[in-house]
Amino acid sequence: MTIQKIAIFPNFEYDKGFLYTKEAVKVLADCGIASYLHENGRAFFAEIPEGVRFFADEDAMIEASDAVLVLGGDGTMINHSLRAAEKNKAAIGVNLGHLGFLMALERTEIASLRALATGDFHVESRMLLDAEIRLKDEVIHRQRILNDVVIASGVRSKIAEFSLESQTGGLLAYRADGVIIATPTGSTAYSFSAGGPIIEPTASIVSVTPICPPSLLRRSVLLSADTKLVVSGSTRDAMTDIHITMDGKNGRLFPKEAEIHIKKSEYTAKIIKIGTNRFYDILETKLNKKS
Repeated sequence: MTIQKIAIFPNFEYDKGFLYTKEAVKVLADCGIASYLHENGRAFFAEIPEGVRFFADEDAMIEASDAVLVLGGDGTMINHSLRAAEKNKAAIGVNLGHLGFLMALERTEIASLRALATGDFHVESRMLLDAEIRLKDEVIHRQRILNDVVIASGVRSKIAEFSLESQTGGLLAYRADGVIIATPTGSTAYSFSAGGPIIEPTASIVSVTPICPPSLLRRSVLLSADTKLVVSGSTRDAMTDIHITMDGKNGRLFPKEAEIHIKKSEYTAKIIKIGTNRFYDILETKLNKKS
C-alpha cells in the first residue's frame, strides 16, 4: 500500500506560520504525493506548490484522499483520526505537542513522511467506543470515542455514587469523585493518571477506573470489548447532577437521572506508524521522566 493523495490538518496553535505544514507539503511533493488542504491555509502560501489542492469542505477533502496527515498534538489527532475512521481512511500524525502517543513522527522527523510513497509503514487498528447519553429513554447526546468517557460528580471534589451495569446483568457500585471508561488508546491518558493500567494500544479491552475512591478495594476493572455498559449516578436527593466529558472535550452537566450507554463501535481508527514502535519508546522515556 502506498499513499498518493493526503488530506492535511494542521493545528494553527502549534504551527504558527504554517512552517511545519509547508515543510511536510514539500517532502510529500518531492516524492509525488499530492497534498489537500482546507481553504483557510491558502493565505500561508506566496505561491501554490505543485500538487497542492484546496477544499472548502473538509469532509470532501478526506473523501478524496487516501489518508489523513495531522500536525499537532494528541487532541488534534484524536479529532481527525475519528473523522478519518468514519470514511475508512488511515491517519498519520506529526507531533507538535507534548507526549504524542498517537503520532508516528516528531517535528524533527518530517522528512520520514516519504515512507508513505514507498509503503514502508504499517497501520494499527484501534478500537473505538460509541457513547449515548439517555434521559427518560431519549438520546440527548451521542459521540464516538477514541480515548475515554469521564463521568464525575457535578460538584468539584464531591464524592458521588455511580453504578455500572453490563448486558449480562453484572453490576458494580462505586463511591468516588467519578469513573473513567477507557479504550486501550485512552489507557495512557486520564485513566493512567487516576491509577489505571497501561494497555497495549491494539488490544480489544475496556478499562473502568474510579477517580479517587475512598476504598482501596475499588480499583480498575478490565472488561471484554464486547461488553455493553450502562453507567448511572445515584438518584437520591443528595446526588448532584453529573458532569460528562468525552475524549477530553465537550464536558457538560447532565441531570442526575441520565444514563450513559457505552459499547464498542463498529468503526476502528486506523493509525499509520513509521519505523519502530513509539508507544514503548514513550513509556520508557517521556513517562519515566523525573518532574
